[in-house]
Amino acid sequence: MAASKKPLSEKAPGFAATIKPYFSECYRNHMNSKDFVPGPFDLWSAAAVQKNWPKIKNAVRAGYMPPDEEEGCEGSWDQAKIGQFLKDFQAWKDGGFQP
Repeated sequence: MAASKKPLSEKAPGFAATIKPYFSECYRNHMNSKDFVPGPFDLWSAAAVQKNWPKIKNAVRAGYMPPDEEEGCEGSWDQAKIGQFLKDFQAWKDGGFQP
């Protein structure tokens, strides 16, 4: 019996389409800078984000990420966007970190 394909709505989210759009160029530059982050990494790299998955999740939950307007970026996310990001981020992990 052939395995059935998941409906589009049930497919695991991919990094390029779902996760990367959360990270603006300013957020990316911030996380890539030793001036702001002790162990900088590229938010636009799926491999780097996967490697730092727990660190990112915890920083968003604690409100340290994304950087606020005082740090030169467009500002922190509201609770709805934080909730959606955490849901999408978990689904990305649970789906096997699809590209």
